[in-house]
Amino acid sequence: MRHLSFALRSVALTSLVALMACGDDESNPTGDPPVDPPVQEQMTPAPGGMRKLTAGQFTASVRYLFGEGVIEELELPQDTSALGLDAIGAVEHAVSPQAVELYELTARRIGEVSINDPDARTRVMSCSPASAEDDGCYRQIAERFGRLVWRRTLDAAEIDLLAGVARAAAVEYEDPDQGVAALVSTLIQSPDFLYEIEIGDPNPDEPTKRNLRPTELASRMSFFMLGRTPDVALLDRAEAGGLADEEQIRQAATEMLGKPEARAALRSFYSEVFNLRTVLQIQKDPEKYPLFTDATRTAIAEETLLFLDDLVWSQDTDARSLFDADFTYVNEDNAWLYGLAVTGKTFQKITIDGRLGLLSKPSFLAKYGHPEYTSPTKRGLFVLTTLLCDSVPPPPEDVNPTFPPDDGTPKTMRQRLEAHQSESCAVCHGQTDPIGLALENFDTVGKWRDNDQGMPLDVTGQVPGIGEFEGIAGVAQRLREHEDAPICMARQLFRQSMGHLEVEGEEPALEAIDEAFQNSNYSIQSLLVEIAASPAFRLVNEPR
Repeated sequence: MRHLSFALRSVALTSLVALMACGDDESNPTGDPPVDPPVQEQMTPAPGGMRKLTAGQFTASVRYLFGEGVIEELELPQDTSALGLDAIGAVEHAVSPQAVELYELTARRIGEVSINDPDARTRVMSCSPASAEDDGCYRQIAERFGRLVWRRTLDAAEIDLLAGVARAAAVEYEDPDQGVAALVSTLIQSPDFLYEIEIGDPNPDEPTKRNLRPTELASRMSFFMLGRTPDVALLDRAEAGGLADEEQIRQAATEMLGKPEARAALRSFYSEVFNLRTVLQIQKDPEKYPLFTDATRTAIAEETLLFLDDLVWSQDTDARSLFDADFTYVNEDNAWLYGLAVTGKTFQKITIDGRLGLLSKPSFLAKYGHPEYTSPTKRGLFVLTTLLCDSVPPPPEDVNPTFPPDDGTPKTMRQRLEAHQSESCAVCHGQTDPIGLALENFDTVGKWRDNDQGMPLDVTGQVPGIGEFEGIAGVAQRLREHEDAPICMARQLFRQSMGHLEVEGEEPALEAIDEAFQNSNYSIQSLLVEIAASPAFRLVNEPR
């Protein structure tokens, strides 16, 4: 069942504002329209606290801090998603004892690499300890490199502690380098590295709002926009007061978009939300689809990422082109899905009739299909939940989701679904299946077909709240026109940036983000900047 739409909520809020404006002349003596207070005053931010780095954030941060030589030494706990995002799982799920052991092991390995790998050693050692008891050098490394690892300036007691760890290890092993390795290991396995700390400072005028500290804000921005810990320049900027207002934040965020890590971070987000990172796990009947190999799986995932890169970075175009852009990328490993013969691993940009947007990409079509046949229900469910942020309840516990035994009579997928569907399932399947059935021109690996079981396809459909459609072109048009589609895009990125589902108190800030997104002609680059500059991003409530 569909929840109250974003649009209806907006109408409700607008009506409330209008009702409040209908006071007597004494309350509004000029007759001018009332002026809304600033968004920051209207909203109540979500609680502050701590959230564990995801494996991707940990890896990207270590790469920035130590270079490539340390990456192969990493052995990290697997992320656990919550509500569809690893970023939310990092907040909601506790760290297990096994995960603690892995973090400790990895920290020790990083410590050893930091003194043995030439690139890492140069990054870490701003000085070389002359002896096992060279406190001055240990303190310098703790102060300079520790600031980068912990994303803030360390106080004197922390520097003393780290230098003491280094000195004790160096004396024990009679090797100053081992002291540095122990110092680095301590930095990496500390909660100050493993967690984004977002406590903020209290605001005496507004008890429900705490301003993120400058380095906390810099960290939140960097992990959101670059997927890694902030660099020296951003920390310097934050501590010098360079992130004190929205315009300064917009400027910094816009500059961050120019870094290659921004593209990598957005790729990681899309890989997660669109399930591209699990494409290699897709199973298809090898007898029916012998060409659907790991090479093809890898290629269709990269094809979709190149498509998204093109929309966001090369064109910086209307994000709703996700639904109806008429191009894709092929090489020798996925061209067969389009009936083309291409030589070489280099991807080529092409246009193919009948292929529009994400829903015509084999990565989506194969992911949401069975090994031998399509799954209109899975495909439709993805559209509703991931592209429109709608919710569909799970099937009743007593429902058998498998098709009845084949009676030998050829049936299209539409006929099979209609025969299997019970009255209790009709409401939900009435939402999902028409969308998926409109995509039946694509088989379970994403190849085009004109019939199913030798019978013509009926790709027409209708869903309340979406409208009537026919085939991929009709679905693409309805999604592009749907008022919830761009709002859902904004919500998904907001949830990724914050590590939680939006809460009621954030609604004024979210509406401001939506308006800015619309005014930018739905530019994803602009959306990233506006999320970072939002009061919802800069403020927290009392920590959990």
